[in-house]
Amino acid sequence: MRKRIAALVLTLALAGALGAPLRAADGATDASSDGPLALDTLRQRMRAHYYPLLALEESIAIVEALDYDELSEELREGLNTISSQEAAIAQIPIIGPFIGGAVSGQLQSQYDALREQYDAIKNGKMQADNAGAVHQLRTLQDQTVMMGETLALTLAGLEQQDAALTRTLDKLARTEREMTLRCEMGQISELTLHQIATARTQAASGQQTLRMNMENLRRQLRAMTGLDEDAALTLAPVPAVTQEQLAAMDEANDLARAEAASYELYDAQKKRDDAEETYQDAVKEYGALSTEYGFVSAQHTRRAAEYTYLGTVQNYELKFRTLYAQVKDDAQALAAARAALGLQEASHRAAALKYEQGSISHNALLDAADELADARDAAATAERTLYTDYHRYEWAVERGILN
Repeated sequence: MRKRIAALVLTLALAGALGAPLRAADGATDASSDGPLALDTLRQRMRAHYYPLLALEESIAIVEALDYDELSEELREGLNTISSQEAAIAQIPIIGPFIGGAVSGQLQSQYDALREQYDAIKNGKMQADNAGAVHQLRTLQDQTVMMGETLALTLAGLEQQDAALTRTLDKLARTEREMTLRCEMGQISELTLHQIATARTQAASGQQTLRMNMENLRRQLRAMTGLDEDAALTLAPVPAVTQEQLAAMDEANDLARAEAASYELYDAQKKRDDAEETYQDAVKEYGALSTEYGFVSAQHTRRAAEYTYLGTVQNYELKFRTLYAQVKDDAQALAAARAALGLQEASHRAAALKYEQGSISHNALLDAADELADARDAAATAERTLYTDYHRYEWAVERGILN
């Protein structure tokens, strides 16, 4: 019974997480699809529409719907039935010892299998195993939602790159017009003019490829959130990370919370405990000083599981501390980007004044505007980077997920 349940859960989980189509679930309703798509709305819509998440939820429901009292009673009745059958067979004189022994052996195997499951419920092992299965499935759900958030943040970055490419193309067009006049005046060669035109063509081609990738991401996000294939999809601005949020970060306490919530560490701990249990059984069977293969194998398996667990904890803590440091570095990088933006704004104001005074050309003023836009992009990129890493930190602290 327990093996059948575990197999069913695993099948549904794999079908949901790996093989489900990227489509919206029929009839699902949640947050409105009108307006820009914020990350909070993205999470809500994914949980209501995305087939892999819905399949995982049903897998969880299968496990949580188990009535252990009812299952225990069914197993007890099965054990009693087998015992009655064995007693009945023993009373039939016409059955030979060979046939009787074979039948009795089959019944005993069935009895032992049922007894193992019955004892697993009584001592809480089955409940604990199923709780671990739910933990794993919940982690898969969270990782799937994180994947959707990553796609949205990636799209936001590509949209910024698209705007920067548009400015680059405008600047190349201005340069090309200027160089055309200079070429006509004999100040530059046609080869130089051709090089500028080629650079503009390459930039336009790169922008076309970029927009194709952006549309592919939008297509995936529409499917994940239950939107029609031709529905407009725009992203809301990335939330700002406040100074209060940064100040509330506590590396030691947050790490302890993350480790308590981590399925990765839970799984490593369980494997270590299983290896320890196997080793203790081997001690009872062979003796603590035995050189039998069964004991030696259990001994080495126990040590390997212990080292694997310690290595998993060490690696997990290293990744967490690295992420903590990254968030702090992102914060200072954002402060530097904002300072550079302030300087560029002052520079642009000075250029505008010079243009009004007639001391610089209109193209020079446009170049100053492009530099200001680049500085704004750099600040926006720093803001998005900080949010992305801080949001990963939140997932780690609340759900134990670092990958």
